[in-house]
Amino acid sequence: MGIIYDKWRDLLIDPLTIKFKKIKILEIFSYPYAQNDVVECKCVYKDKVIDAFIKIERSKMAAFDAEVNNLKILMKNNCYDRMPKIIENGIVENKHYMVLEKIDGIRLSDIFRSNSEVNKSNYLIKYGRELAKIHKINSKLFCDAKKRIINDIPKIDDYKEFDSFLKPYIEYLSNNGIVINNQTFIHGDFHYANILWHNGNISGVLDFEYSGMGFKEQDIAWSIVLRPTQTFMDNLEDIESFLKGYLEIGTYDNNNLKWCMINAYCHFYLMNIDNIEYINKLKKLIEDVYNKL
Repeated sequence: MGIIYDKWRDLLIDPLTIKFKKIKILEIFSYPYAQNDVVECKCVYKDKVIDAFIKIERSKMAAFDAEVNNLKILMKNNCYDRMPKIIENGIVENKHYMVLEKIDGIRLSDIFRSNSEVNKSNYLIKYGRELAKIHKINSKLFCDAKKRIINDIPKIDDYKEFDSFLKPYIEYLSNNGIVINNQTFIHGDFHYANILWHNGNISGVLDFEYSGMGFKEQDIAWSIVLRPTQTFMDNLEDIESFLKGYLEIGTYDNNNLKWCMINAYCHFYLMNIDNIEYINKLKKLIEDVYNKL
């Protein structure tokens, strides 16, 4: 069994009240961190006891229909073998839900936290290589991926006033417009919390809500950008390990990637402006990516 997460917030809908078509819940034992409400449970499915994840719409940005549709396309066309199997999906109280068969594995953050002597670079190389593999999937099978606000240059209307540090980088983004090529199948949310690892290798990739035809370099940048509680991807060496793995299978335009990374850092900077420790890390990353990438 992987990491057990305690209940950290009230769920909008109690999974035990849902009248499932194909499963019967026996026990809910973990509450993984996610934008939507997610529980891990033991349930009966086809007369067998299995572990499954139940995912219930919570985030206003949720795109369950896209995830279900794209997972079915991936499975039908044998495009990819590390995504979860959908047991059932439906709507309850005007909110989408889905039941996914569990994939064994733990998150990279838990691996690094529990073993300080692990070879971090080897994991990050495999992490980058997996995204490149996903980007090789035939994009013509899919509709356009859902767009995030973070894809655009930060606007003053969306955030507090920009500080003096960010101004030259916002100007860089404005003065160096890139040509966005939405011709690649992207995962759309390929950050560490959605990647499962088992015995040193990736065993599963979760959350395909933002998948579809999209912009390759934006997908890479979203995978690399440092989150507030993250203890890796906080230096150029980690980023270079990820990109080394990516380049073993795929290619990218360095100018496009640099622009997307600076843009992503600026958004996260503005979203977490009061987190001084995190902001200081982002300042160093922005300067390093701008000057050295």
